[in-house]
Amino acid sequence: MKTLIATLSLLVAAPVLAQAPPAAPTPAARQAAAALVTQLGIKAQLQRQMAQTVTQMKSGAVVRAMLAQSPGFIQAYQANKAKFDPVLARAGAIQAEIAQGVINQNLDAVVADAVTAYATQFTVAELNGLAAFYKSPLGQALQAKQPAVANQIARATATRIGTKIDEAMKANQNRLRDALKPLDSPAPSAAK
Repeated sequence: MKTLIATLSLLVAAPVLAQAPPAAPTPAARQAAAALVTQLGIKAQLQRQMAQTVTQMKSGAVVRAMLAQSPGFIQAYQANKAKFDPVLARAGAIQAEIAQGVINQNLDAVVADAVTAYATQFTVAELNGLAAFYKSPLGQALQAKQPAVANQIARATATRIGTKIDEAMKANQNRLRDALKPLDSPAPSAAK
C-alpha cells in the first residue's frame, strides 16, 4: 500500500522533476535559507522521521511486510509466528543497522539540500518574511500543529484512497492476471 502511494506520488511529481533546475542561489539567499531551515528544525524533523522508520525496521515489521508479498508467506507466518518473529526481528535489526548508517552518512547533505531548495525558491526578502512569520505566535502555532495536520491528512488519504485502491485491485485481480498471462508462457528457446 505504501509502495503504491509512493509510486502514485512519483507519477504526480514527474512533471515537476523534469523541469530545469533553478539558478544557483546567491550567498545572501543561502544564508537566509540556512537560518530558516535551522529555525524550522528541519534536521530534527528528519531525524524523528528516520528514527520512526528505523524503529519499524528493528521490530521486523518492514521485512515482514516485504515478505508478505511472496506467495504463501502469510499462511506460513500465521501458522508459526513463534518461529518467524525472532528471525524477522534479527533481519529487521540488520535492516535498521544498515539504514541508520546510511542516514548518519547523508542527513547533513539532505539538510544542505533543504537550504538550497529554500534559497532557490524564495528571495531573500521572502525568506526573511518567512522567518519573521515563524517567530510570530501564528507561525509558532502552525509549526506546532502541522505534524498533527499532516498525520490527519495521511490517515485520510490512506483510508479514502489507499484502502479503496487495494479493494479495487482485488476486485480486478482477474483482469490484471489476464493482462500478465503473456509473461507466464515459457521463453522461446534460442536457435542453435
